[in-house]
Amino acid sequence: MLRLALIAALALIALFMFGCEKERIIESTEYIQETEYVHLPPDTVTITLTDTVTVSGTDTVTIVNTDTVTVIDTVFTGDGSPNATLAFAALISYSNPLVLAFINAEYGISNGWIFYLNEHQSEVTVQSSSVYDIYGLIDYWTTDWECFEALEFYWRMSYTGGDPSDPASWQMSDPPDAAPHSPGIKALERPATATHLAR
Repeated sequence: MLRLALIAALALIALFMFGCEKERIIESTEYIQETEYVHLPPDTVTITLTDTVTVSGTDTVTIVNTDTVTVIDTVFTGDGSPNATLAFAALISYSNPLVLAFINAEYGISNGWIFYLNEHQSEVTVQSSSVYDIYGLIDYWTTDWECFEALEFYWRMSYTGGDPSDPASWQMSDPPDAAPHSPGIKALERPATATHLAR
C-alpha cells in the first residue's frame, strides 16, 4: 500500500512537471516619456518710427506724439534767401485755386485732387536771384478718382521781400511771351486711350 501511495505521488508529481503548462512571470520596468506641447502667444514686435526735423531760424515747433498723423502742409525752411524750392512752393499755393477755377470753368466741378510734378521734374529757369520762370505738369483727378485731366502751367514767380518761405512774399505773373511755353494753365493734348473728363 505504501508502495502504491508512493507511485501515485510520483505520478502526480510527474504529471505536474511534464503534463501541465507552465506560467512564467517576468517583472520589468517600463519608461513612458510624455511630450507636452505648450502654446505660447506670438512674439510682440515693436516698431519705432523716428522723424528727423531740421529747423533753421527762429521758428517754434510743437510736436505732439499721437497714434494719428495728420499732414497739414509742407513746411520749407531756409537761410532767409529766396531760392527755386521756395518759389515752387509759393507757386503751388497760388496755382491751386487757379486749377480749380479752370476745372470749374471747363467741367462745372469745384473740387478734386491736384498733383504737381516736383521742382526737380519741372522746368525751372532762374532769371535772377529773386525771379524764377517755372513750367510743369499737373494731374487733376475728380474726388471719386474716376476721371482726370492732364494740365500744364507756366508762371513767373518774383520775390517781393520778407520771409521767402511765406507765399505772400512772392508774386505770380505771366512769363514773357517770347518763352517756349504759353503762360497760365491749359489742358494738354489727350491721348486716344486716356479716360478724361467730358467737355
